[in-house]
Amino acid sequence: MTGGIALTADGIGLRRSGRPILDGIGLAVGAGRAAALTGPSGSGKTTLLTVLAGFQRPDSGAIRYDGVEVTPAERGPWTGRVQLVHQAFGLLSLLTAAENVELALQGLDRARRPRARSLRDAAREALDAVGLAARSDNLVEELSGGEQQRVALARALVTGPDLLLADEPTAQLDPANRERITDLLLGLPAAGVTVVLATHDEELSRRCDPLFALRDGVLEPAQAAAGRGAADL
Repeated sequence: MTGGIALTADGIGLRRSGRPILDGIGLAVGAGRAAALTGPSGSGKTTLLTVLAGFQRPDSGAIRYDGVEVTPAERGPWTGRVQLVHQAFGLLSLLTAAENVELALQGLDRARRPRARSLRDAAREALDAVGLAARSDNLVEELSGGEQQRVALARALVTGPDLLLADEPTAQLDPANRERITDLLLGLPAAGVTVVLATHDEELSRRCDPLFALRDGVLEPAQAAAGRGAADL
């Protein structure tokens, strides 16, 4: 890992069926910081994460990693270094938890794969970090929603990303696992990972800095974001 990726968004706009989904979004997250993106359902948080991850091209504006503009067509060099954890998980149900995590490593350039241990050992270590060592050999279809959510996170973390974006990463977790995953995510900046989390979890967002609030596709001023209560997140 490096010291994380500095992420900037300048004037991001996106429309669907003539309706603005994102309108003039500008934000900056310094390398090795943990940022939270809050806002009511339907405010555009998931869409913004997809754009920030370089998977969707905005109609206007630019996304930059360490000052380099990124588009979906130019995302190749960032494979593995930038990971997005979708709320829908995207796991393969007929594979085990370990096999799903291992697939992320198989898709990496060989220079980024772990050298000191096998891919399967690396996958099991990532699952252990999210509290699923005992479920490594279970098929995804045998796992609960919260367990699948943690497998998806392990799959992203196993590549050693420099930038991690996650959509509602604690939404389906029980209190004990929510605390575990919160501590894991907020410990990543110290390990050289920049983190951006879209979340309704007040405890998680309160511990992030910077904090952004999105409403109707527009970012609110920083002081408004900081003053949002749980009912508004």
